[in-house]
Amino acid sequence: MSQAIVFSQLTRQFKRPKGEPLTALHELTLTIESGQVFGLLGPNGSGKTTTVNLLSGLLKPTSGSVQVCGIDVSANVSQARAIMGVVPQETALYNDLTAHENLVFHARLYSVPAPERQKRIGAALELVGLTDRQHDRVGTYSGGMQRRLALARALLTQPAVVVLDEPTLGVDVQSRAALWERIREIAAEGNTVLLTTNYMEEAQVLADNLAILDHGRLIAQ
Repeated sequence: MSQAIVFSQLTRQFKRPKGEPLTALHELTLTIESGQVFGLLGPNGSGKTTTVNLLSGLLKPTSGSVQVCGIDVSANVSQARAIMGVVPQETALYNDLTAHENLVFHARLYSVPAPERQKRIGAALELVGLTDRQHDRVGTYSGGMQRRLALARALLTQPAVVVLDEPTLGVDVQSRAALWERIREIAAEGNTVLLTTNYMEEAQVLADNLAILDHGRLIAQ
């Protein structure tokens, strides 16, 4: 089995106006194999989102490194992002556009080949159960539906690694169950999924393997 994500002594500090820097992540060393759902569990402030931001190239490490499918993220951020689909906590969708229009915009932005766009958009919408609502404005969607659309958007580039930062935060039980089903389907197709969550139940249901963070440190795996 190949290695999808490798964190090596990954540390991120933030400067503070007074006092010592805040260490949000401390020497995280962790390997995630391909083709699984890997759960990153921990309370708020444990370093989960910092880890995701380092992985996606939104932050640079203070020290250490992170690789995705053998690509060093800091050195080759564009190349690394091209093989990842990231669903952040904030969905960042355009409320005045329809779901279909949101996906068309994203597909063009990420250079999905024109002959394949409609096929990929249709498949992504079907996977997340939004085909019937694709021509409705996103502003009319519930929180759970917006989460599902954000997941569809992340899948358009056919990423090898899908990163979900607390994907069911603030959604109702029914929407959460629907998202869980979609996440299982993504992994069943051979993709690697990194899932951060506050919920032990979610981690138990979805994750093949699990790491627990607290105060920026890996405390169990």
